[in-house]
Amino acid sequence: MTQHFKEQHPELQHIVRELLWVREHNFKCVEAGRRNQLLFFAEGALVLIALERFVRIVVGSEATDSDTLYNLLQRAVSKELLILPWDDQNDGIGKIKAVRNSLLHGNYEQAAKLAGCESVVDFFGSSQFISEIECLFHVVVDLMRQIDISTGKPTGVAPLQVPR
Repeated sequence: MTQHFKEQHPELQHIVRELLWVREHNFKCVEAGRRNQLLFFAEGALVLIALERFVRIVVGSEATDSDTLYNLLQRAVSKELLILPWDDQNDGIGKIKAVRNSLLHGNYEQAAKLAGCESVVDFFGSSQFISEIECLFHVVVDLMRQIDISTGKPTGVAPLQVPR
């Protein structure tokens, strides 16, 4: 008996479960007014790990060890395996790449500058960072609904429009 796509990739299920736990924690902290206890770096990192793992699974054997998320997204989009929720797919890939690079490389000064903030503290206080992570979360959810969890094949479901 052949395993379903979902059963073939339990690691992705674990990543998503942890992402949802951290996200739930963050929502509870916001609701309780405990913004100093937010785990947005953890949420951001988990969103990006989930996104890259998912795209790598969808691209399959064509994905190499040296492929970055940028390359994987380009391949998935060009082969019409996934459709990003932006009219311009290359622009969407660039937006994801920018958030990924600033978060995972710790380049918050550049992110602050690009957001028009005077400092890193202003950047994190401006909600720009939080909204970027929120947008990426919705991108991941949207991309995952484009793949059938039984077969691993595209569902043909149109992408949603993600908040900017």
